[in-house]
Amino acid sequence: MKKVAIALLSGLLVFAMISCGSKETPEEEKPEAPVIETPVEETEPTPDPIEEVVEDTVVQVDNTLVMKTVTLARDKAIESGAADKEPALLKAIDDLYAAVEEKAKTGADVSKECADIAKRYEALSLYIGAKEAKAAIDDTKMFSLAQSLYDEGCKNLEKTEALFADPNAIGQQLFDTATNASVPLNSVLIVVYKQIAKDTRVDAKTAKNKADSVKAAVSQKEKYTEAVEAFKKGDSLYSMQSHKKATESYKASEEIFMTLFNDISEKRAAVLKAIEEAKKKVEESEEYAALADAESPLTEKIAGIEDEDAVLLEADNYSNPDDAAVAVPDELQEASLEKQIEGTVNNFLREMGAK
Repeated sequence: MKKVAIALLSGLLVFAMISCGSKETPEEEKPEAPVIETPVEETEPTPDPIEEVVEDTVVQVDNTLVMKTVTLARDKAIESGAADKEPALLKAIDDLYAAVEEKAKTGADVSKECADIAKRYEALSLYIGAKEAKAAIDDTKMFSLAQSLYDEGCKNLEKTEALFADPNAIGQQLFDTATNASVPLNSVLIVVYKQIAKDTRVDAKTAKNKADSVKAAVSQKEKYTEAVEAFKKGDSLYSMQSHKKATESYKASEEIFMTLFNDISEKRAAVLKAIEEAKKKVEESEEYAALADAESPLTEKIAGIEDEDAVLLEADNYSNPDDAAVAVPDELQEASLEKQIEGTVNNFLREMGAK
């Protein structure tokens, strides 16, 4: 019985233990981790895209140098006589420049406009010079010395006039056409002046020969020397291609030589007339003396008069008056006319380039 009782007790104990073990032990409530909320930034609604307005920034430009170029070109036009000879053309260019000056005050770049206007002023100077050259050539009526150049210059002169009247013409175009008129016409004028100088030299040499024929170098040495120096100066100026001034010197020399010739010739004529009258009186006196000697001969000797070796006047050694004359070359040594024209054009172009 004891064994049975012990078995029962043991069974009850095991059951009790099983019952106790099957009950869930209430777990401790663990505190939940705090939830950290990240603040959400409120974003503004994206506005509709609009076009960004960018203000233009005006760059200030220093136009001093380019405007100085225009001023120099205008001064040259004034020196050529534009204010009196072509006032309308000058005013038209001045008006264009006045508008450019106003634009320059804003600081804008006006270099292109200034370059165009400077060429217009330069073209005006060339145009005036070409017109004057043509007028001078026409006055001499010697354009046939370089006919082809003259025709070319006249044609381009007409083109230049037309361009000045054309509102669409640009400065460079005006300048080029005016240059093509000025170069030929001024070259022809140089050839003409050269020929005039040569012709005037011939006249001066002829006048010198006349002055030498009346021994002007002896009787009026000072004026004769002045004439010779003017002649030599003409040759010097001619050699330096200053033909217009050379002509003036030759002309001055010719006038002095001719004045000497005429003056001495008049005086010589007066002397010859006086001599003829004196000879006539002497002849008359000799006739009277012969008659008187025949009627009342001298019987007494007059001391000194009748001696054969008596010296009534002081002896004089006369030098040859021809030796006092100053020689000058008869002709100038030059190249052919074609070479002269070619050289003249080249010299004129060089001068224009230097300016």
